[in-house]
Amino acid sequence: MIRAGRSASVMGHLVRAVCVGVVLFCGVANSALADVASDQAAAILIFPKVLVDTATPPNTKRGPIDTLIRVSNTSEKPISLFCFYINANGHCKNAPTTICDPYDRSGPCGQTDVCEAGWHETDFLVTLSPRQPIAWLASVGAAPCDDSSPAGVPCFPFAVSGQPPNKIQPVSEDPFVGELKCIAANFDGVPVDRNDLKGEAELVRSSTTPNQLLDVEVYNAIGIPAITGANDGDTKLVLGGGMCTGGSRNGSTCASVSACPGGRCTAEYSGCPNILILDHFFDGATDPVTGKQVTTTLTLVPCSEDFEAQASVPIVVQVLEFNEFEQRFSTSTSVTCFRDFKLTDIDASTPDRSLFSATVMGTLTGQTRFRGVVGKDPRYGYTLLGVAEEFRKDGGTAAFNLHFNGSRPDSDYMYLPH
Repeated sequence: MIRAGRSASVMGHLVRAVCVGVVLFCGVANSALADVASDQAAAILIFPKVLVDTATPPNTKRGPIDTLIRVSNTSEKPISLFCFYINANGHCKNAPTTICDPYDRSGPCGQTDVCEAGWHETDFLVTLSPRQPIAWLASVGAAPCDDSSPAGVPCFPFAVSGQPPNKIQPVSEDPFVGELKCIAANFDGVPVDRNDLKGEAELVRSSTTPNQLLDVEVYNAIGIPAITGANDGDTKLVLGGGMCTGGSRNGSTCASVSACPGGRCTAEYSGCPNILILDHFFDGATDPVTGKQVTTTLTLVPCSEDFEAQASVPIVVQVLEFNEFEQRFSTSTSVTCFRDFKLTDIDASTPDRSLFSATVMGTLTGQTRFRGVVGKDPRYGYTLLGVAEEFRKDGGTAAFNLHFNGSRPDSDYMYLPH
């Protein structure tokens, strides 16, 4: 199933079902949208979910999986991408080569070992020709199109005069779970305030069980626009929470350079959203269009990122849930670096006891809001970004972007290597 967002039939049913039960839902997702978007060109692209597992045998139901990354330059001038893979694989403490999930206690580490969460970045610089897209598989990367190009590795047919040939390394491990962040830059890797980038990711699963399954799901990269004229060229990127320094409006909030006459606005990019909004089926609900049971998986990543120290901070996530009867429920969870989980894993050890279960909630669909709680470390913001997937029983998946709501007076930060 190839789908950038939901199909019209399923999305139409979901919106109608939610609107019948709760008129509030129809207005929330469209109000006070933040500048961050998944359907507009921007200066920073975030791919929250990148998966690679080419070793899984194709004769299993799950099968191998790989991620195809696509990025387009929408301008008439060449532009470079300074990109960072974040490897979120956990590893067993007493067996460092064994990959595990730090949130899954039943994993390969066993009862006597601990799965330690990981956070490692791999960066690369790649240049895009004017009005041209590039694409590569996360498992193999990409290479120049010449006689030395290895077989089976995508190559770049376009080159920029005076620049070295493009080369993208594959992800650092296979299996791999993590994210990708790319920043618009000049040829030397210095960030620039050009909102010229758009991107998509395809998660491709294949297996011979059942029936030669090839399942492709697509989501749009999340784009963070740059504030024109605000970039100071250093390695600390300031996202949102702008404040005028100097000039007639010293100390006032700002979202543009022109808002600070005689001074400057500290924000260099638009702020990440205050709240993430997910419209979804409750887990175990039967989709009335397809007749199949649905399970939803959510991936959350922090907006702030320290690539220099290769460190992350825990974020407490407030979760606010509504069903079709306007009943409101709340819980919380946490995210450090990267988290991928089923909705029913948020609040229960077994799905049938979760507030995200259709059996418990008594309705097919609902809406859930996720908000990162501001922490004590001033070097980080505590906003989140993410993407969701739907899994249907007996095959069929789809990825889709979340809705964004509001912004914060606090900044997020990205610290780049010197």
